[in-house]
Amino acid sequence: MSCLITLSHAPYGSQVAKESLDVALVLSAFEQQPAVLFVDEGVLQLLPGSQIPSPHKHIGKILSALEMYDVNELWVEQESLDQFGLAIDDLSQTVNVVTRIHLGQLCAQYHQHLVF
Repeated sequence: MSCLITLSHAPYGSQVAKESLDVALVLSAFEQQPAVLFVDEGVLQLLPGSQIPSPHKHIGKILSALEMYDVNELWVEQESLDQFGLAIDDLSQTVNVVTRIHLGQLCAQYHQHLVF
């Protein structure tokens, strides 16, 4: 069964970003075929560690481990990138880009949808 996990929280300020990525790893361990969609402040999770405020631990190691756990579909919303003045080349991971108007079609491809 496939599952889309939407992450909308910044990688600092709370544990939500880390815990939501942990959910993706757990789902993968149980062969649930998770994919991850980064929207709003969630796109900031994809910045290299040097661009994250220093008092906060970066989640880059978890992001790097996603591929090892067969979480191969990473999506990012184009409008969220635009909101923060980011380009694909600024991100630490290889991602697929989807526009806001096509989010419904993306979500419809998955059996379950978790939002963090």
